[in-house]
Amino acid sequence: MSERERSFASPLKWAFAMNWGDRAMSTIFTFVLAAMLGPHDFGVVAVALIYIVLIELVLEGGVQTALVQREDLDDAHLSSAFWLNLAWCVALAGVSYLLAPWWARLNEEPELTNVVRSLSVLLIFSGLTIVQVAIFQRTLNFKGLAIRENVAVLVGGVLGITLALQGAGVWALVAQQVGFAATKLILLWGMSTWRPSFSFSRGHARDLVGFSSGVFFANLGGFLNRRSDALLIGIFFEPATVGVYRLADRFVDNVLSLTMRPVAHVSLPAFSRLQADRAALRASVASFMRTSLVTTVPLMFVMAACSSHLIALMGEEWTDTADVLRILAVVGIGKAIVFFTGPLLFAVGRPHLRAVMLWVLAALAAGTVIVTGVLLTDAASRTQALGMAGSRALFFLAIVIPANVAVICWLTGMRPRSMLPWLVSPFASGAAAVAAVALLEASGVLGLIGEFGALLLTGTAATAAAGGVLYALEPRVREVASPLLRKALRRGKGAAEA
Repeated sequence: MSERERSFASPLKWAFAMNWGDRAMSTIFTFVLAAMLGPHDFGVVAVALIYIVLIELVLEGGVQTALVQREDLDDAHLSSAFWLNLAWCVALAGVSYLLAPWWARLNEEPELTNVVRSLSVLLIFSGLTIVQVAIFQRTLNFKGLAIRENVAVLVGGVLGITLALQGAGVWALVAQQVGFAATKLILLWGMSTWRPSFSFSRGHARDLVGFSSGVFFANLGGFLNRRSDALLIGIFFEPATVGVYRLADRFVDNVLSLTMRPVAHVSLPAFSRLQADRAALRASVASFMRTSLVTTVPLMFVMAACSSHLIALMGEEWTDTADVLRILAVVGIGKAIVFFTGPLLFAVGRPHLRAVMLWVLAALAAGTVIVTGVLLTDAASRTQALGMAGSRALFFLAIVIPANVAVICWLTGMRPRSMLPWLVSPFASGAAAVAAVALLEASGVLGLIGEFGALLLTGTAATAAAGGVLYALEPRVREVASPLLRKALRRGKGAAEA
């Protein structure tokens, strides 16, 4: 491992701790709450949250990325960014409150009005944390962010389940989101030593706005590209269909947060430091992409292989989610391949190019969703959810992946064929996971041990098979895993002798 790679090892470890703790608990809470409340309530909150996240993009405006990317940064930049965001957050929370009835009418769901208005407070919480989070990321202090994230998801999840047990329905999910965001805000301000000064510099604000405006339009285009399905699906389909689709999408996102996003948190500061050295940048991008593929692809296969056993625990009303989840796993793999295009373009100072690229993809994605929605408006709920997932997967395979790979190769000098060997071990590992589950299902043993036992056995077998193949084929995995295995064996031997 090189000196440069070692310098990012500790931040990367804490980035993984932040996302693994967050997503592991979040997945459990999502699973429990979805089983308790059903597709309708889950769908209502999913439609409300996608609206809130869209407005949050306007709120952030790319300032956080600008603060991380900028080489020279002083307190005047930070304070100006803070007050600019504070003004935005107050204004946009008001706009969200006023537009809530319109969003409810658009989705033909009256309950959305009060749900959106309650969730509008998330905009204020988000606006009050943007600068502090940027400071933590800029200094690679992911330990503090990991502690904050994991404690907050625990508080929000416990609050949501407590209210669900008391029959709060959709408001249990609202309380979960508000409790999560409020806890993150309190902890971040408690851990951060930076406080804004009571001054605002137009000059320093302009320094940030020039770069951040490009980031904002790129982020907005990226959001519409990634979330056009979630944003528009409620217009065409009933909340129950939205709930089924969004639950499958949530599982995929949780796996991505466990595997890919920890690497992504570190990639922007890493690429930014190497922006003047193309050879070093190319090597860094290759390293990040390979790490992302090795950690993401096998788990997507494991999740797809075990999907029917996972969803069976949630009840019959969620049955259709299993097939949707298998299809969206393809989208998850695509996201792992293309994710680093954004950090790379931001790091080399091309946010406006990223914006143009994402807006074109967003327009194509929205068109795909609209066509699918119109064609399937009168179809059965299962067909609607599967059709939306299938159109999303085809869009990624045919358009998103080729476009992003072309940009990465152009900026770094890599050749597309040089990336193909990176896929061998992850896909072989995934195939082993699918084969392990298929053998268990063919044996008939799963019918003898109940739904939970079937999930436990298939999950263990798939993970073991995938991990074994990955260990055999991937030197990076052996480099990390071998010391851990030796340590575990020594401890086991010591415990046996004692």
